[in-house]
Amino acid sequence: MSDSRTSPRSNVNWRAAVLVAAGQIVPAKVLNFSGNGIQLQCGVALKEKQTYQMMMEVPQQRDASQRVQVVCKATCLYTILSGSEYRAGMKYFDVPPQHDALLSSWGGRPVAVPD
Repeated sequence: MSDSRTSPRSNVNWRAAVLVAAGQIVPAKVLNFSGNGIQLQCGVALKEKQTYQMMMEVPQQRDASQRVQVVCKATCLYTILSGSEYRAGMKYFDVPPQHDALLSSWGGRPVAVPD
C-alpha cells in the first residue's frame, strides 16, 4: 500500500477544539500535521465534506512550553471510529498570516513571499 500524500506528516500531540454546531465546541487532539492537512481525534463523528471552525494549540519549536492558539477552518475529508473515539482527516485553511512561520516550522504550508 502506498501513501499518496504530497506533504510529509509530523506526528504531534496538540490540543485542539472544533466548533461542531452553534455554541457546541468539542475538545480534540491533533495526531499528525502536514502542509496539506491534519488528523484529529475527538469524541464525535465529524461530517465528511463539512467545513468547521477550529483551533489548534501549536507549540513553538524552540520552547514547547510556549503554545500559540491558531484559529482556522478545516474541511473534513473522512472520519472513522477508532476505539471509543473518532479520527478525522481534515484539510485546514484560512490560517491567519501571523501564524505562517510557526506552521511552516512544523512542516506546514511555506511562508508566502509577497510579490
